[in-house]
Amino acid sequence: MTYLNQFHKEAVERKLRKIVESMKSPMNSVDAANYMKHNFEMAKNM
Repeated sequence: MTYLNQFHKEAVERKLRKIVESMKSPMNSVDAANYMKHNFEMAKNM
């Protein structure tokens, strides 16, 4: 994965940590999938 800058790198790492934490509770797996899809769409639009 390439990063736009240091701020982007830190933001992505925070998001990944949140996703990992949410995946520990099974209720949030769908939310995590939607969140990742949303982030991917936003990244494509940058």
